[in-house]
Formats: sequence, structure tokens, C-alpha cells
Amino acid sequence: MSAPEVMDLVKSLPAKEAIDLDRMVEEWTAGIVDQKFEAAVKSGAFDAMAAEAIRELEAGATLPLSEVLDDSHLP
Repeated sequence: MSAPEVMDLVKSLPAKEAIDLDRMVEEWTAGIVDQKFEAAVKSGAFDAMAAEAIRELEAGATLPLSEVLDDSHLP
């Protein structure tokens, strides 16, 4: 069954069931994203970024989060 065909079925659901379905699909897709992220971490996809972040931290080249959030350091 294709996604458009599924959508046609979803449109025939009562509102409460459609909302419940949305929650179930969101939880399911979040699990897929989590699995992909975990696989990327295990494969070393973020190792270079983590090493760079540690170098920047050790060099004092980071900003406190409060400065980032209030944009005071931006032009």
C-alpha cells in the first residue's frame, strides 16, 4: 500500500482516532531516527566533530550558553 493510499484511509478516521494514530506514528518514526543516530555514533560519524568541540573548549574558544541565547555576541 502506498503512502497516498494510507492517507486516504486516515482521512476517513474519526478525529480522536486520527490524533491517536498521529501519536503512534510519531513515536514509531522517533524510534527510527534514534536507531539511525545510534548507528551513526557507533560508526564514528561524529568523532571528528566531537574532537573539534573538545579542542575549542580546551582553547577557550567557546561561549557561555547565556551569551548565545541573548545574541549579545552577534553583530
